[in-house]
Formats: sequence, C-alpha cells, structure tokens
Amino acid sequence: MSGLAMPRGWSYRTRLALGLVGLVTAIAAVWAWSLFDPLSDVITGQQRTHLQGIAQAGALALEESDRPITVTLDTLVADTGLRLTVVAADGRVLGDTEEDPAQMENHGDRPEIRAALRGATGEDVRLSETQGLQRMYVAVPARYQGEAVALRVSESLGSIEAISERARTTGLALLAITVALALLGAWRLAHAAAGPVERLAAAATAMADGDLTAPVPADAEALEPLSDALSRLREQLRGRIGELERQQQTLRLALNGLTDAVILLEGDRVSFANRALGSLTKTPPVDVRGRTIESLGLPAAVSGAILTHQGATPTAIEVGPDPFRRYHRVLIVPLSGSGTSHTLIVVADVTERSRLDAMRRDFVANVSHELKTPTAGILLLAESAEQAASDGDTAQALAFVGQIQAEAARLRNMVMDLLDLSRLDSAPEPGTVTDVRRSVELALAGHGRAAQERGLALKADLSAVAGEDVAVVADTTDVAIALDNLLANAIAYTEAGRVSVRVSADDTSVEIAVADTGVGIPASDLERVFERFYRVDRSRSRDSGGTGLGLSLVRHAVERWGGTVTLESPPGKGTTAILRLRRAR
Repeated sequence: MSGLAMPRGWSYRTRLALGLVGLVTAIAAVWAWSLFDPLSDVITGQQRTHLQGIAQAGALALEESDRPITVTLDTLVADTGLRLTVVAADGRVLGDTEEDPAQMENHGDRPEIRAALRGATGEDVRLSETQGLQRMYVAVPARYQGEAVALRVSESLGSIEAISERARTTGLALLAITVALALLGAWRLAHAAAGPVERLAAAATAMADGDLTAPVPADAEALEPLSDALSRLREQLRGRIGELERQQQTLRLALNGLTDAVILLEGDRVSFANRALGSLTKTPPVDVRGRTIESLGLPAAVSGAILTHQGATPTAIEVGPDPFRRYHRVLIVPLSGSGTSHTLIVVADVTERSRLDAMRRDFVANVSHELKTPTAGILLLAESAEQAASDGDTAQALAFVGQIQAEAARLRNMVMDLLDLSRLDSAPEPGTVTDVRRSVELALAGHGRAAQERGLALKADLSAVAGEDVAVVADTTDVAIALDNLLANAIAYTEAGRVSVRVSADDTSVEIAVADTGVGIPASDLERVFERFYRVDRSRSRDSGGTGLGLSLVRHAVERWGGTVTLESPPGKGTTAILRLRRAR
C-alpha cells in the first residue's frame, strides 16, 4: 500500500480503504491468471504421473498373468476410459484394448515405445494415427511370457481439458465470491481500523512533544500489538531518561568524590564545578553556575594562571607557594565539538608531592654528604699512612691503616643500608610468612659478640608464646633488617645493663618488643628519629659507626607489610621499640 500514490489531502480512512481494495484486486488478478495456463500445466503433469503409475502396475500384472493378453488388458482398464497397448520388441502390437492388434501397424517407431524397449519410461503427446485424436502416451518396460515388451497407457487430451475446464470454472466462481467478500471486508476493516490508528497517532504525537504521561489507547483488536508496542516504547523512554539521569548523578558523584577541583567553563562562565572546589576556595559549597573565575575566590596564583593560559591548546602549570605554603597544579584543556567554547580546568593540590620532592632532594644531599665524609677520611688516612711508612714509622702507619679499615667498614655499612632502603621501596611478594621465634634466635646470635664486648646481657623472653608456633605475614629478610637495626641501636646506646627481646601474640597480631637500659631518647626527638639520616647525638653516632638510616629502615620494613613501629622512652629508663605485625594462620 505504501507504493500507491494518493493525494496527501485524503483522510487516513480513505487511503486505507483504497489501499486494501487495490491489494485485493492485485491478488484476484494473480489468482485469475493462475487458473489458466499454469493450472492446465499442473493438471497435465498430474495426469502424466497418474498414467505412469497405471502403466507400472499393469506391467507387474501382465508379467504374472497366465490369461490371454486381451483379457488381462481389458481387466486393467475396465471403466477407466484409458487405452492399453502391448508392443513386442520387434514393434508388433500384441494386444490393444480398443483396436484389433492384427489390423494395427508396426509401433516400433513410436518414441515412447522406443524408450520403453530400451528399459526407460517413454512419454509423448501427439495425434493418434488410428483414432485421429490428440492423446497422451506413457510407456514402460514390461515382460510377457518371458519376452521383453513395452506396455503403453494412453488417454485423450480431451479428457484432460475437461478436467482443467471444470477446475477453472470452480476456481473462477470461488474467486468471484472471495473477491466480493474481500472487498466488503476491506472496506469495513478500513473504517474499523482508522479510529484506533488515529487515537494511537494522537498518543504518539503527545509522546514526541515530551508528554510521557499521555495515555495510550488499549485497543483489543488488530492494533493491540501496536498499542502494546507504543506503551512499551513509552516505558522504555521513561527508563532511558531515568537511566540518563542516574548516569548523570553517578558522574556527578564520581566528580564530587575527586580530591582535585574540576571546573567546566562555558565561554567565560562556570557551567559545572565539583565539591572539591569548596575546599580549594575555603568557602561553603554554593551553586557557582554562571559565575566567572574571578568571582570564585580561588587562590590568586591559581586564578591568574587560568586567566593567563586559557587558550586553544591544553596547558599544565604549577603555581606556588601561596601565603599558606600550598602548591597547586592547574590543567587547562579547551574542549571542542559544540557551538559554544568549553574549557575544562582541573586544579590539584600538590603540596604533599612538593614536600616529598623536597625530602628526596634533602635525602640525595644527605647521602652525598654522608658518603663524602668517610671517603675523604679514607683518602686523608691513606696519605698519612703512606707518609708514615716512608718515614719508617711502622706503628703510626699501622694505626692509620686501622682507621682506614674502620672508615671503610662504616662506608660499607652505609652502602648496605642504602641498598636495603632501596629494596624496601619495592612492592613485597604476597603470601610470604616468617617464623618469629627463628628470626629472634638468629638476631640474638648475630649480636651476641657485640653485646658481650660491651658487657651487656642479651636475652629473649618467649614465655608469652610458649608452646605456640608464631609466624607473621612478612618477608624473613625484612624482619631480620628490623631486628638487626633495633638490636644494633640498643647495644650502641646502652652503657650498662641489658638488652632484651620480648615476643607476645594474640589471634590477629604479633608484638616484638626490643628493650634496653640505655640513655633513652629525648621526648623532643621521638617524632623525628625515623627520618633518614636523623641522629639524636651526631658525634656519638659517628663514633659508634652509625649511618643514621637504622630506624628509617625499621619503619620501612614493618610498614611495608602493614605493620607499625612505636617507641617508648621514659626519661632515664632506656628505650623500648615495639613492632606489631599481622599474625599468619
């Protein structure tokens, strides 16, 4: 119906009715055409198949019959109007149901007979030479009295034409009735369908205008699927709009969850800003849409950077420090793709990163200084030893060599500590477990000689975990680094008394406490002793061979596995370092 050209001013009812009438007319024309040549061809083909079936059945009956051939043939076609003929291999007619075989000419030249005598099924339509009528012939191979013969069945084309004519007459009558009923039904259907369609069109128009609450007619007729589809479409639109609103809310939540301030400018006005902007401006969160950058209350350096570098290419700039010692990184990205220019601005507080960079620079400077001192000492002592040896003062030269050895050992210790510190900065291997009892035994064995030389008692208190397997989730090397440095510090800073290691545990954690009776740590230094290269008493540390990295290594080794380290140092009562690590089960 969409291909029919109709004036646009006609009503939907008229257009629908005329379209249905045109469709019925086209179908009727095709039907009428099919009642002529195509129908005749179909009937002819069916009759040919029918004759072939009769011929094959006759061939079987002829081969098994012991009666005269004429009797057998008459029995096969009795009351059928068909003609049976049996032809010998030399073309002689042996039997025929309508003519005297003796009066019939040789049939060896007939095409259907030749095919049958060759063992195939033969067919032909021609004028019968004996009757002068158009007939259809079908011949099949057969056997009679042990000899190969051809059995032919034929039928007048007049009979076939009569069958075709009766079929056409019946078909035309049915066609006329059907067309009349179809036209009447089409006209009534057009009028019945127009009302619901017009109501559905009105509902669709309302939805297109944005009214998703408009009712959709619930017609329980042929248009019910369309009504249901329109209802589903309305619900889908509601769902999709709701989903877009939820996505927008999710995006807003995600942006508000960022610690960096995000600002979207439309032209020179703010169209969106996340919650982090409030912390940057130190003002309560308000609706800033429509405001300019100057009116947001941003730090002057940040605002100036935005106004200065706002252009056509992405720009990143760091500003600071401001009067509050803060540093900021400002990313300015122009956005394209719409008629109005947009600019995305991201402001990040990089104060902590700047602090870490400063610490890193200080660390490099400290390492350089700490390495330079023993290196310079070794060079000076080597020159002095060489001079003493050349002067023949062997005792002095050996003294210088001993000092060189001490400085080299101190330098080696510092390099080893730096290597340990570098290793501790890498990610740990998951699933590592360490036997605490074994680690404590090895640490005490390694420091036993140093404690003995200073006259200190060195012992372990494992009574709290007697009879238990105590293991922690940590690397064995990391636990050894922590214990070695704590014991080394305790022995170095204890003049007399003892150094002890106490182990206790509960269901979730293991506590290792290293206590001494030494000079202790002043309260003002407790917060800084874990910094790299920080020493409470620098001259004493150098005399003891310390590098200033010991407690820093302890902290890194423990925190690397999610543990903690704390110091307790009451005035005049020594120091206790407490390690807490997660217990392995």
